[in-house]
Amino acid sequence: MEDIGNTLYSIIGEIGKEKIQSDITLNIELSKQYIHVILTQCNKRVDIANDESIGTLYEALLHFMLTACTLPSVRKVTIDNVNLDIIVPNLHTLSNFPEKAIVVQIPKDAKSMKKYEQKNLRKIQPNIKNLWIVTKEPLLGDYINYSIESVNNRKTSSVVRNFGDIIIDIDSFLEQTKDRTFRFFH
Repeated sequence: MEDIGNTLYSIIGEIGKEKIQSDITLNIELSKQYIHVILTQCNKRVDIANDESIGTLYEALLHFMLTACTLPSVRKVTIDNVNLDIIVPNLHTLSNFPEKAIVVQIPKDAKSMKKYEQKNLRKIQPNIKNLWIVTKEPLLGDYINYSIESVNNRKTSSVVRNFGDIIIDIDSFLEQTKDRTFRFFH
């Protein structure tokens, strides 16, 4: 998986880390364009055939974009023996005001989103609209599913969104919940 990370950050370096950060700080809508360009370049350079490598790429790209946009988040947390990939904006908000927090899961194996895992995630984030799952292909479930591939009239989660929209949606969510979490500017 190191190859994926190196390739991702090489592409980000070619575009210009500071340029990306400056552009999306001024216009969050540009995050969609950058996500598309970066994923397209990664797909040309690295064989991303399995769920694990896809999950690794999406997670690393999402971490970079959250940092570049200075959107508050906590990464890689375990609560009640459940591993969480990303919490927006923070653990305190999730614990005390779950309606004002998002849990983003990026399963390294799409099949791992079994009912028991969904059930455990719902114990931590009872507001299903605030449970976002990122996968290559749309999945069946009650959560919001961010996917690269189109739905193609398959039965999937009640809400399927394009992965490119995730940063815009996180920013909108934080505005709607009037989040005032301190943001670091680089």
